Amino acid sequence: MPRRRCVGCGRIAPKSELMRLAISREERGAARRAVCDRDAVMPGRGAYLCLGETPGSPRSECIALALRRGALSRALRCRVALDPELVESVSA
Repeated sequence: MPRRRCVGCGRIAPKSELMRLAISREERGAARRAVCDRDAVMPGRGAYLCLGETPGSPRSECIALALRRGALSRALRCRVALDPELVESVSA
């Protein structure tokens, strides 16, 4: 089973325990939008976060760490704005 590293906490885990984020191709601008890629089929680079207790959402601690350290932008190799759905999961 393929294993990936969480860009937030750094834990190495099977892909089934992580959630993939990818860049939405809808917008072209200074900051592109990172969205959940639940089926892992979107083209391009991906960044992984640990799954949270709520199905389909990342662990709030991991996403907060990734944002504070700038890890999402580094992993996706561009400036990233988060999908509003992800921001709500952090503040909840």
